Amino acid sequence: MASQPRINSTLVSVIRMAKLSKSNVAAGPLKVYHFIHNQDRPDKAFTTERAQKAGKANAASGKIFVTVPPDHFGPITAENDPARNQGVLVGECWEDRLECRQWGAHLPHVAGIAGQSNHGSQSVALSGGYEDDEDHGEWFLYTGSGGRDLSGNKRTSKEQSFDQKFEKMNEALRVSCKHGYPVRVVRQVSLFVVLVY
Repeated sequence: MASQPRINSTLVSVIRMAKLSKSNVAAGPLKVYHFIHNQDRPDKAFTTERAQKAGKANAASGKIFVTVPPDHFGPITAENDPARNQGVLVGECWEDRLECRQWGAHLPHVAGIAGQSNHGSQSVALSGGYEDDEDHGEWFLYTGSGGRDLSGNKRTSKEQSFDQKFEKMNEALRVSCKHGYPVRVVRQVSLFVVLVY
């Protein structure tokens, strides 16, 4: 009997399920993740009931209107714009960065550089976030990202506390410059965001 035991597979599965349910109860309730399909999203940015703070700080992007992948370089043409069939035009204005994201001009709603360090940068947003940034209309001096101590108040820390490095988003911008990839430029002008190529 000991050399060839009979195993009741039903009993084994019941024991395993009981052990799993005990471990789930000890760990607490299961987390539920909400996902809203693009076609079900509202046209404007919105805040869910789960948001901790009011306003745009915890706002989710509304419907994405264009069909370009996140690693798309250059202009967004009419074939990528099923909603209006005109593309995203130079000089087009949006109410805020979230609306700019909906039209694919600049996808991150906080970061100033969109891209991946090994592929390149698709867009930059000029917002005057660094003291050395210069915008002269036809040309601009863009500081990049990083180089600031963000351990305190992130919104008011504009002083450079250390040199920036060519890593992450800064490296993505350098890759685009090296390879001659087009980079979309978005300017934040008072209350509006404007696309300039």
